[in-house]
Amino acid sequence: MNRKGDRGIVCPKGAKIAVNDLDINKAEDVVREIRGFQGDAESFPGNVLDEKFPPQLVNTVLQRWGKVNCLINNAGFCHDSAIHKMDEDKFDIIMKIHNYVPFRMTRALSGHWMDSAHKDMPKTVINVSSTSGLHGSMGQINYATAKAGVVGLTKTIASEWARYNIRANAVAYGWIDTRITCPPTESKPMMLGGQSIRHGIPESAKKWRDVSDIPLGRPGSADEAARVMLFLASPLSSYVTGTCIECTGGRFM
Repeated sequence: MNRKGDRGIVCPKGAKIAVNDLDINKAEDVVREIRGFQGDAESFPGNVLDEKFPPQLVNTVLQRWGKVNCLINNAGFCHDSAIHKMDEDKFDIIMKIHNYVPFRMTRALSGHWMDSAHKDMPKTVINVSSTSGLHGSMGQINYATAKAGVVGLTKTIASEWARYNIRANAVAYGWIDTRITCPPTESKPMMLGGQSIRHGIPESAKKWRDVSDIPLGRPGSADEAARVMLFLASPLSSYVTGTCIECTGGRFM
């Protein structure tokens, strides 16, 4: 979830929520928070970069609750470099987390969702893109390329699976106040695939951190970001599919 602040606003909406994180402690923190609002949630920790894990996760959730109505693919991180300094390992791991993982998670649900017994059950995929994918971003050629790919992935799911009553949409976020947008000095590095990866946008990225081109004049909060997903997961968006909603405070409009 990678959230900061605004914790008092979230309230349960009746869903049973399966929380996945690489860090079991962070997953359990989110579960406790949801339960604190009388919501129903369980943690299912594990590394989604492991190609065997997505089907295992889906099967475990199905064994626990019997069905899945909504998949939110929001695992991700940045691993930035200028083009001439970007090595292929750094490029590759970003493509894997932002493209391979949502593809594998979606594919893992295909048997359950394409089953004729579930043809009338509401089913929706929500993928996380970024304004970097829509407009490009200096120093983020790997991330921008991957996030552009998320939009194509989403539209293809929407096209192929509409006949199964499955909707798919993406959300392109701008500056949302989370760990991934804090200065790197405020985060601890994590090891993935033999690479040391640190969250954050450098303080030197002054143009990106300048709010003068955000009409609302501030970054968004994690709860504001989540409300867009809540809309897409709910019956309020029952005729919305194959689109990418920009949640940016007006930046880039």
